[in-house]
Amino acid sequence: MKRALLVLENGYHEQGIAFSGEGTVFSEFIFNTSMVGYEKIITDPSYREQTIVFTYPLIGNYGINEKFFESKTVHASGIIIREYNDFYSHYTAKKSLKELLNKNGVFGVSEVDTRELTINIRKYGSIKGGISTEILDKDSLLRMVKESPPIEEKNPVEKVVDKKTVKIKGNTRSKEKLLILNFGIKKSIIENLKKFFGELILFPYRENLYEELDLERIDGIFLSNGPGDPRRIKNIENFIRVASSKKIPILGICFGHQLVGKAFGLEIVKLPFGHHGGNHPVKNLIDNKVYITAQNHNYAISLSSIKKSESFEVSWINLFDNTVEGMIHRELPIYTVQFHPEASPGPNDAKELVFETMYNLVKEKNAQKR
Repeated sequence: MKRALLVLENGYHEQGIAFSGEGTVFSEFIFNTSMVGYEKIITDPSYREQTIVFTYPLIGNYGINEKFFESKTVHASGIIIREYNDFYSHYTAKKSLKELLNKNGVFGVSEVDTRELTINIRKYGSIKGGISTEILDKDSLLRMVKESPPIEEKNPVEKVVDKKTVKIKGNTRSKEKLLILNFGIKKSIIENLKKFFGELILFPYRENLYEELDLERIDGIFLSNGPGDPRRIKNIENFIRVASSKKIPILGICFGHQLVGKAFGLEIVKLPFGHHGGNHPVKNLIDNKVYITAQNHNYAISLSSIKKSESFEVSWINLFDNTVEGMIHRELPIYTVQFHPEASPGPNDAKELVFETMYNLVKEKNAQKR
């Protein structure tokens, strides 16, 4: 274990112990309020180019089992925790958190005052930062942090999407075929979609995707979660508008929700410190019920832009800060949510409601065609 210095671009700094990783890395710092599920969190592609500050103080105590991964590897740039427990205890555990992070060359830093660090991020917003075991002078590291590119100038989607198109068998009793545009999808989302659809076509996003896809053979389209700034994604607007003009049902989750808004001219804004955790209450404005949800995003669709829109209306609202958590199109079969209904990790209050709504849109559309 080595001493590690972490510095934020506003000058905040702390020293901790690097129980994994070495060298120097720069990324965006965010905090996550989930109490369990760290193996799912760090393997979520949406955390690419981000360092996660865990507010729960004890991390590592139940080890690692790859069965619970959301992708094949760790995507977070690093994790910051109060206390690391290398003596894990769980009957399914295969290795320690330290072993996993070291295998992937990812920083794990403990012995940090995560409460003070979280308060700082809440005050100043998601912010650039650096971790280093080789540069222990705070002024030198601060200069390097300020010179590092912000996440808005990066395109982490390119780093998390498998370039191959994959066909996945789902529910054998279903005839519906779903096209998944992959921007960094989580395994748990795929597993939930398999329960409803007969076949899933996992198609990696690329700028010329419209030229490669035969929309006439698609029953529905799903736009996945993913990392980074959705405003950087090119040529997606035309694809979504053409698909919607053919009245193909569309479901977007998180990043996909934002891309649907982008395609229809809605404004995307960056939240001060985002929503990252498994305890976010949202209200469904259709059934007037409150659901507890898992969330992971720094961007949102502006509420004022939806209110001005003639096409969409808000269907879900966040009870923490009144941000948009979902929307539906007034005429077309388009349904989107900002939160993660697959609940990995987190509560599954809204899981069946969201995925079943999408399936029913597709099934109804197919019934009309037949």
